[in-house]
Amino acid sequence: KQWYQRRVRAMADEARERYKITAIQSRKMYEILRLRATDTSCPEAHKAYRLDVKRRLNKAFQKEKKAMARQRARLTEEELKALDATKTPEQQHEFLERSFLELETEYRKVIERMAAFVEF
Repeated sequence: KQWYQRRVRAMADEARERYKITAIQSRKMYEILRLRATDTSCPEAHKAYRLDVKRRLNKAFQKEKKAMARQRARLTEEELKALDATKTPEQQHEFLERSFLELETEYRKVIERMAAFVEF
């Protein structure tokens, strides 16, 4: 697995250099190409793809969680209660699932447009 991750990272770095794109654009391009190569009728393959995309989407929650942990020391009890009630883990999971489904739909449209111009 480490070899695979290094290879993917090297390919992403090469794509960023060659096409002058950002890391986020490179990651999305990778996700689109991986969706095209993934056999979505195979539950294990589709699950691995889904988890990989959700891991990227979840990074925003993790950054927010770290920032909130730093600010907790400065908040009053009332503010802490209000803060804790805003985002439950269930809401985060719902958001991630919804975001993933929207992205997958968008990626499939991109794949269809690419197929019209380029033969894979």
